[in-house]
Amino acid sequence: MIALLLGLAIGFLMCIPVGPINVWVVNTYLKHNFRAAFSIALGGSVMDFVYFMVILSGLSFFTFSAQTTLILKIVGVLFLFIFGMKELLTKNQIFEITEEEKKKKPRASGYFLLGVLIYTSNPTLIATMSGLAAVIKSWQLFDFNFLNYFLLSFGVAVGSAGWFYFMIKMVERYQNRIPKKFFFHFSRASGVLIVIFSLIMAFNVYKEVYL
Repeated sequence: MIALLLGLAIGFLMCIPVGPINVWVVNTYLKHNFRAAFSIALGGSVMDFVYFMVILSGLSFFTFSAQTTLILKIVGVLFLFIFGMKELLTKNQIFEITEEEKKKKPRASGYFLLGVLIYTSNPTLIATMSGLAAVIKSWQLFDFNFLNYFLLSFGVAVGSAGWFYFMIKMVERYQNRIPKKFFFHFSRASGVLIVIFSLIMAFNVYKEVYL
């Protein structure tokens, strides 16, 4: 159960910062409809599951010593801090739709595969998930076995799909009232939270080593 809950939290929070798939999902909703936009999101969520499942299965062949665990925790702190700072320094994302794009007719298929392609074309995603999975293992919150691999990976996929569903519904409900810079400021806010969390983790690592 811990693995599932942790996966849900990771999947949801990991997708909040504005990135390529968030932009695609919002643009697709504005140009077409909810079904098309959420299909892209589901494609990305399936890839979350696949990536995490494969990475966790690979990590099962390694046993981490106390020193390696400490190093992974430090790497995790640095990773979260850099990731948060990246969101703080990100440029504004454009959600404007041209007249030519509005005239295009939505296709009944292909959106799911588009979501898969957006994920697989991101060269930093595998490295990001590998680092995150290694940090999770270093925490030793649960037994690493096939069931927990599945629950954690499934939770990540459901959590990410949950974020996209929430985001599309918010755009749907407040489409005419959302300021142009809303997502820009929202991404900045998420960056602040990630940086704060990384600093809390850093303090915990400090206490573990020196106190």
